[in-house]
Amino acid sequence: MKFYIEEIRYCGPDGRTDKYIDFDRFEVTTEPPRTTIFKEICLDGWLGTYDDVARYVHGVYDSLAAAEYAIQNLLGDEYRRDDEPSEFPDVLAVYRPGRLPPMSDETLGIWLQDVDVPADADNAALRRQARDLAIELEDMGVTVSVKRIRECLESLRDDAREELED
Repeated sequence: MKFYIEEIRYCGPDGRTDKYIDFDRFEVTTEPPRTTIFKEICLDGWLGTYDDVARYVHGVYDSLAAAEYAIQNLLGDEYRRDDEPSEFPDVLAVYRPGRLPPMSDETLGIWLQDVDVPADADNAALRRQARDLAIELEDMGVTVSVKRIRECLESLRDDAREELED
């Protein structure tokens, strides 16, 4: 039996939404990957893009352990294996980039509704608050970049400033 690594990556405009935020993955399969258009077996490279989803294959391996080792080399230390089995019988394992699942912009916006952001907060204060919130989110089991949190906090601060002016 041979094992194949197939990378599935969302490349459309909605990548920060709940539906696609944790979409990208690497699957170890026992079925040889086929190109999107001609359905030809392909063992390395781009398989095609359909409906904003690009597919790539990263080689053929003689064992599941060898395929998993190759995924470690592709993703480094920052990956996680899905606990749930795949709905497809030929998919043996699914790996996702990142140590923790990312939080979507929608969910982050909802979560930040309860965060107090003073209208007079300066940029240094927002950077500190963003770092603290990023740590809190990691403790909750999700990740968001400090930069993204800071951008949201700046927006909330600007909204608070506009409310004071009205």
